Amino acid sequence: MSFLKKITKGITAFKNEVNKPNSFIKGEAFEEYVRKYIFPKSDYDLVHRTHDYNANNGDYIESSLKPDFKFRDKKNGKEFYVEVKWRMGIYNRENKIEWCNPKQLKRYKAIDKNESAVFIVLGFGDKATKPKEIVLFPVSGCHYTGLYDSFLDRYLFYVNKPVFSGYLWKLK
Repeated sequence: MSFLKKITKGITAFKNEVNKPNSFIKGEAFEEYVRKYIFPKSDYDLVHRTHDYNANNGDYIESSLKPDFKFRDKKNGKEFYVEVKWRMGIYNRENKIEWCNPKQLKRYKAIDKNESAVFIVLGFGDKATKPKEIVLFPVSGCHYTGLYDSFLDRYLFYVNKPVFSGYLWKLK
């Protein structure tokens, strides 16, 4: 690659990073947190990860419709998906957290039914790299895009702790 092409490629990458919406930046930061602390390499193999904002910018990759991660549990060999969502505690007028849209919920439920289990990890707080609260639940137990505290409280999970295999599969 010529020097000029390298410079052009670098400028394009910088421009894409600068123009990336804040919501994507926080979402990607929380995905990194989830991989490091909740589903660490020591316990879970990474089978698949959806493409980031820059990869999808301009030429959307269809597999990005899958949940964020697909892992393999090293204890039992089971594969499963994890969709990661970061929220800054934004409630709607009915005092619910909207964690996804109806199309996403339908898609996650279809994947859960026809391919592999799907789990949702919601993070809350001011900083995506240091969440104040984490909620982990199976999509099979969720029927709505808006969740009340009563639902979220049932699935509160520890901050900075890995999910144990036994706990994860009892949720399902």
